[in-house]
Amino acid sequence: MPEVLTFEMPRVETVVQGAGAVREIGAELDRRGLRRVFLVTGRSVGGSEAFAKLAAGLGDRVAGTFSRVKAHNPVELIVELIGQARAAQADAFVAVGGGSPCDAAKLAAVGLCEGSDSVEDLARNYLEFEYPSTIRQRPLTGTPMPVFAVPTTLSAAEWDGFAGSVDESRDTKDLTVYLEATPRVVFLDPEFCASTPRGLWATTGVRALDHAVETAYAKNAHPFTTALANGALTMLTEYLPRSVRDPHDHEAALKCLEAAWMSIIGVHNVSLGLSHAIGHQLGAVGIPHGVTSCIMLPHVMRFLEPVTSAEQARMAQSLQRVQGDDEELPAADRLERILDELGVPRRVSEFGVGREKLNGVARAALGDIVVRESPRTVDETVIRELLEAVW
Repeated sequence: MPEVLTFEMPRVETVVQGAGAVREIGAELDRRGLRRVFLVTGRSVGGSEAFAKLAAGLGDRVAGTFSRVKAHNPVELIVELIGQARAAQADAFVAVGGGSPCDAAKLAAVGLCEGSDSVEDLARNYLEFEYPSTIRQRPLTGTPMPVFAVPTTLSAAEWDGFAGSVDESRDTKDLTVYLEATPRVVFLDPEFCASTPRGLWATTGVRALDHAVETAYAKNAHPFTTALANGALTMLTEYLPRSVRDPHDHEAALKCLEAAWMSIIGVHNVSLGLSHAIGHQLGAVGIPHGVTSCIMLPHVMRFLEPVTSAEQARMAQSLQRVQGDDEELPAADRLERILDELGVPRRVSEFGVGREKLNGVARAALGDIVVRESPRTVDETVIRELLEAVW
C-alpha cells in the first residue's frame, strides 16, 4: 500500500494582480481591520518615487517604516526591526521589494510573537538540521503578525513561511520555517516592478527556474507541484528574456511573477535541493541570492542527471518546444542557453570570494535542511568539488 502522506496547503489568503495592484493594499488592510502597518523595504526601493506613492496611498495607516533591509538579512538588523515595530504598536507588516524585505518581515513577525529582543532570542527559532534527516524546531508560542507582500523581484519569498538571516560572525545563513509566517496577501504589480534593475530581475528569474527544477526532481516530488513546476519552467523560458529586454512589457512581467508563484507554492511539502543548499551558504559569504542559482544550477543538474534522467528529459523537451530548434540537448545545456541569453554572472570568483571560503560553504551547505531531498547522496567532498568547478 502507498505510504500515507500529509500535504500542507499554502497559507496565502488573497492574490491581487495586475498593473496598479498596489493601490488595493489599503482596501485589503481595511477588510481585515488592520490599522497600524509597518513598511519594510531596502534602501533602493525605499528611496523610489513608486514607494513614496505607495506609502502616501496608505496615509495614516502607516505606523512606521524600516528601509534599511540588507541582502540576506544580517540578524542584528532584524532585532532593530522588531524593536521599532513593537514601539510603533504595529498590527501588520507590508514588505516591499525582493526576497530580503519579505524574509525580514516574516522574521520580525515571528520574533514579535515570541517576544524576541536579541540575536540570541531569534536563534531559538532557527531550524536545526543534521544530514541526512534529523530536524529540530521549536514550536511557536503565539501567532505571527500578518504580513502583506509586494514583490519587486522573482525570488518568490512571498509564497511561503521560510525566512533566511545571516550570522556574519559564522558566515552562515540560518533558516526560520513556520507556515504561519507566510504572507496573507500578495500584490503582483508589473507596473510597480518596472523600476527593478534588469540584472536583478534576470537573476531572480533564474532563481525561480531553480525552484521549478529542484521541486520537479526532488525525492519527495508531488504531482501537484511538479505540474506547476513544469508550467513555470516553460513560462519563464518564454517570458523572462522578453521582460528583461523591456521593463514596461507588463504582460511579460506579470507572466514572470505568476511563474515564480507556480515554481514554489508547495515548497512546505516538496523541498528544494542541492543547488539551493549551496546557494544559501554562498549568500552568507556575499553572493546575491539569485546569482547563486545562475552559478550552481547547471552544475548541480549535471551531477544529479544519473538519478533524475527521466525528469530532466521531460524538462529538456519542454525547453526545446519554447526554444524552437531540433537539437537533442540535455536540460542543463538548454538552461545554459537561457543564462547566456540573459547575460548573468556564472562564477564565484567574480564576487571576491576566495577559495579559502569554499570548505566552510561546503560544510554549512551540508547542514542546510533543503539538502535532504537531493536525489543523490552528497557529502562535504562532493559539495566542495561542485564549488571548485564554479569558482
